Amino acid sequence: MLSSGGHPEASHGGGTKLLRAVRHGLAGVMADGRLRDFGQLRGYPFSTWCRGEATRWGGDTVMPFAADVAVEFAGVCVTPGDYAFADPSGAVIIPAGSLTGVVDAARQIETEEARAGERISAEDLPPLGRL
Repeated sequence: MLSSGGHPEASHGGGTKLLRAVRHGLAGVMADGRLRDFGQLRGYPFSTWCRGEATRWGGDTVMPFAADVAVEFAGVCVTPGDYAFADPSGAVIIPAGSLTGVVDAARQIETEEARAGERISAEDLPPLGRL
């Protein structure tokens, strides 16, 4: 998690800086700002989420300086040990103590949505008229 420190439009890193994430075996990088070098990052073995691509270096505006500390990320406090789930629609932070309950609720919703999809697929619909 890379907090923007109030600078969400600044670049938080690029291919060279994030090579450290590769070397440390991180599963992913979430930046509350922009990243550079998408082509290079695409080849890295981790997932990346950010506010968009930057072309300008941002080290004169924001620079990572601490690890394993609580940070503010898009208005949410993220504490070491929390879980992040992200997909192309967005991301959520799950406090470590809530993970089991959140996963159980997500599975229940997934099951209910699958059943609703089956019911819709089985509906006997009249043919569509001409427009």
